[in-house]
Amino acid sequence: MLDDGWELRACLGDTWRWLCGPGRPDGEPDWFPARVPGSVLDDLRRSRQITDPYVGLNSLRSEWVPQRSWLYRRPLRVDVDADERALLRFEGVDHEATVLIDGHEVAHHTGMFVPFEADITDHVADGARHLLAVVVHPAPPGEPQVGRTDRVRTHKSRMGYGWDFCPRLIHQGIWKPVRLEKAGPVRLRDVTVGADAAGTVRVRAHLEATAPGAVDVTVHGPEEQAVGSARVSFRAGCETADVELIVPEPLLWWPNGHGEQPLYRVAVETRDTADRTTGRHERTTGFRSVRLVPNPGAPADALPYTLEVNGRRIPAKGWNWVPHDALYGADRPGRLHHLLRLAAEAHVTLLRVWGGGLIETEAFYELCDRLGLLVWQEFSLSSSGIDSVPATDDAYLALMDREARAILPVLRHHPSLVVWGPGNELHDTATARPLDEKTSPVIGVLARAVAEADPERCWLPGSPSGPSFLHRADVIAAHPAGQHDVHGPWEHQGLGAHHALYDSGTSLLHSEFGVEGMANRRTWNAVVPDGAHWPTGRDNPVMEHLGAWWNNTPLVLSAFGGRPTDVDTVRRASQQLQYDGLRYAVEAGLRRAPRNSGTIPWQFNEPFPNAWCTASVDYRGDPKPAYYGVRRAYRRAHVCASFATQAWAGRDRFEADVRAWGGSRGDVVTARLLAVDGTVIAASTGPVLSVPLSAVPGELFVLDLEQRCAAGELRSSNRYVHTTTADLAPLLDLAPAEVDVTVLPGAVRLTHTGGVAALGLCLSDARPIEAGGWAVFGDSMFDLMPGESVETPLTWRNAPERGRTVLLEGWNVHARECG
Repeated sequence: MLDDGWELRACLGDTWRWLCGPGRPDGEPDWFPARVPGSVLDDLRRSRQITDPYVGLNSLRSEWVPQRSWLYRRPLRVDVDADERALLRFEGVDHEATVLIDGHEVAHHTGMFVPFEADITDHVADGARHLLAVVVHPAPPGEPQVGRTDRVRTHKSRMGYGWDFCPRLIHQGIWKPVRLEKAGPVRLRDVTVGADAAGTVRVRAHLEATAPGAVDVTVHGPEEQAVGSARVSFRAGCETADVELIVPEPLLWWPNGHGEQPLYRVAVETRDTADRTTGRHERTTGFRSVRLVPNPGAPADALPYTLEVNGRRIPAKGWNWVPHDALYGADRPGRLHHLLRLAAEAHVTLLRVWGGGLIETEAFYELCDRLGLLVWQEFSLSSSGIDSVPATDDAYLALMDREARAILPVLRHHPSLVVWGPGNELHDTATARPLDEKTSPVIGVLARAVAEADPERCWLPGSPSGPSFLHRADVIAAHPAGQHDVHGPWEHQGLGAHHALYDSGTSLLHSEFGVEGMANRRTWNAVVPDGAHWPTGRDNPVMEHLGAWWNNTPLVLSAFGGRPTDVDTVRRASQQLQYDGLRYAVEAGLRRAPRNSGTIPWQFNEPFPNAWCTASVDYRGDPKPAYYGVRRAYRRAHVCASFATQAWAGRDRFEADVRAWGGSRGDVVTARLLAVDGTVIAASTGPVLSVPLSAVPGELFVLDLEQRCAAGELRSSNRYVHTTTADLAPLLDLAPAEVDVTVLPGAVRLTHTGGVAALGLCLSDARPIEAGGWAVFGDSMFDLMPGESVETPLTWRNAPERGRTVLLEGWNVHARECG
């Protein structure tokens, strides 16, 4: 790999032509070190050519960068034999590039998702020192979130042009590896691998052969034992060779929580007539079947939305995934692995890779394969606020067809990839009806490409799909037979209204919805400059820039009686609303199963450190409380309740409908109302708990739910905080509680030792934000009644042992760090 020795500089116009010729001296001014793979903006940040775009308003000062060309260069020396060729392979350059050797153009390419090659043999055959230069040209025109989809003429990540969770940070750079390869008369250019549940492995070897040879395929099992092999000969001039073999009794690959993920290594070699190895590629795959089947009770005109893997229906306990960094070519050690582990540990079965982001990387898919995370991958198309109908001209359709047919074979070996879709929220702007193959030519083009190039995968014509777009009360009422796949809302609807909307849902799939919340403490302190912390609303220019769409300060203040007057209280109140609101929305979808086949909240992660965002895990990789609410809901066994509101002023009775799943027939489900001193106000083992509110002492009470097996062992529990007032302000007046914190090897124990119930106990990583790695908690956001104790696992992931501390916060406990 050519991953070192690169340097970079800016060029106006065609200045780069003067800087990439032979004999350029080392150490010229205006050059600085560059990483490959990498990102121009990240290189500029590291060299202090720009201020950190991830702090305050600084990204505004970087918007000039993509308007220029950026010249990468490095020395290159290649020794090639007489019968060999020297080839440069670029796995990905964003977005347009010219490649030169000593000033001579050897390749020009456009398109960030498609690899390309350059034959440089004639320029380097002398074995001397040469200069390799790559010009990354100015970024192409693009549309921000509020724009027009019909003006988009490229297949490039849309997010960086300015989105609700990412300011304008348009990516440029050599964002994937560059390789130098020497090839003889028989070259293995690439391989495509597919596998099915019957044990069939299909390999297509892509060749450049001026002489005859053979392709050998060997399949190695999970324990590295050889489980199958085959050889196919080819003639000179052959461009592809197909090999098919059967692995007897293969171990099936299963989604997260449904079984193991055995992976098989497929080694593909080319050999010449002297039986010498001339090329080798390896792919890892798994054996499984997948299809979409109809939802029970669905309207006759509905698409099938339920995933069936290896003959078993798999509920989509999902989350929407966006690029883990706005500068997606930059190296962020360990973060991708950490985030995907968090998703797997939250019992997620499916990630929807949002269509405004990336065709995800090989590293992403390798991890999903190992973790059992199913992937719904969308091409990089998205709505644009003003108009959401993609272009229809022949050139654009041809571009998307070429891109799809180049991308699809590359990912075929990954068992985690189960669904392809064209993009995000493509719809008729006037009617809000989602587009499909019949109403959008580009969706039709992509559907045909998937059917022909990756026929073993599922296809959905978009997210959402069906006759209606929005999960909204008036739209639900207009479709009495039920909605199909819907999106929204993305905001907490307010006390009472939020519960009413989600309880009225009728969708077969809810593939995007969310609740907004404020950033975690240490992210906030790192990205919001001193002096800009208050006010927290959009009247603060920094807040307007760092996530204005999701800044719900007015709702937070209203929901807490207008009383929060400092950043910490606003944060706690905002995150409480996000926690309660998102888990209630997810639980509402799960309660409609199996007619509803999946809930996919917006959004799991964020690519930029916002002050406010719908993300459940912040840019640093620290979960917000909402993460733990959804994580509990996605457990195999779960007990939950539906109710009209959390603030009961003006009502005579408290009523809750209780539902549990994942247990056995003899399970006992108990619902109790608890006063904050621990007194049991009422209890029921039936599906409904109904209590006069006059029986509740004080202004705060807790709905406590338990699901136990017949022998008394606890399967799941859940708690919801309620008030008898018109808002949640009583949380601000809660009397103090005392909680002991004990950090054990591999766990944290919280013990209530005095006072009333300790509510909203949240654990987080207390180290400086620049500290390496993460504190990973098995659970957080606890409501402890007097005398109770809870122990949660704690893992330090990629974190040095020195300086490990955790922070405990809550509504009525003294915040403190514990080592």
